[in-house]
Amino acid sequence: MTLHRIWLYVSFLVWLPLGLASSAAPQQPSVTREPIIIAHRGASGHAPEHTLASYRLAARMHADYIEVDVRMTKDGKLIAMHDATLTRTTNAETVYPRRSPWQVGDFSLAELKRLDAGSWFGKRFAGEPIPTLEDIIHTLKSERIDAPLYIELKQPGIEKTVVQLLQKHHYLQRGRIMFQSFHPESLQTLRPLIPNGIPLIQLIGERETARISPNELLEQVAVYADGVGLPLSLANQEWVDAAHSRGLIVHVYTVNNPHDLARLCSIGVDGLFTDYPDRPARIAACHQPPRG
Repeated sequence: MTLHRIWLYVSFLVWLPLGLASSAAPQQPSVTREPIIIAHRGASGHAPEHTLASYRLAARMHADYIEVDVRMTKDGKLIAMHDATLTRTTNAETVYPRRSPWQVGDFSLAELKRLDAGSWFGKRFAGEPIPTLEDIIHTLKSERIDAPLYIELKQPGIEKTVVQLLQKHHYLQRGRIMFQSFHPESLQTLRPLIPNGIPLIQLIGERETARISPNELLEQVAVYADGVGLPLSLANQEWVDAAHSRGLIVHVYTVNNPHDLARLCSIGVDGLFTDYPDRPARIAACHQPPRG
């Protein structure tokens, strides 16, 4: 956090009415503090997503958390990759022309390390490799980068392996790690494996809300998770209030437009995913007077 952000935050707390803090239900999250800024796939607006270059840049831009999408290779290694296939962000079709449809899980780590995960974004990133989760942690530690990780489990069944790796590197601590997934079974599996206080966030898409009412969905999520991740299209006052009334925090993906940022801050969201964690408008926009 920069000195400017600290000064703004302290100034904000000075005039925060004491009665608001005392009357709020203890299990409900605050809706007046500054939302956390989550670097979506790293600083993916400036560097190729899920590369060490993107993560380093996000840390330099003072993101509160760095998102890492985690998948497992054919030989059981954990890598950072959003898509289930390699075609969008690597040169897999060129290197392995006979391996269609280029599913991540069909390749060993050694095979994946031969790929270029940076050239698609720009020539200066040519040769950026696909990092493992352990590569990321080693890099942060060796370069003394104190950046908490926001891990998305992209496939069920990898929970125990992820937890064991994080335990090995002393990352499984409140304030250093957060988890999210579209798969409820992944979060339910994680719950008994991790210490209390590490948040679990259930990601929600538009398709889920087409099959079930928001209130019913949030009631189900509150049983095993600590919050919800909403797409920008669903993020409104009704959703935020309904989630907060159940003690759930609300994170919104993916917010790059300053107008969206100001609106979301005004309705009390708790966190924002963005491809551009350096945009200064986020600081001023997120300091709104408390409602009511």
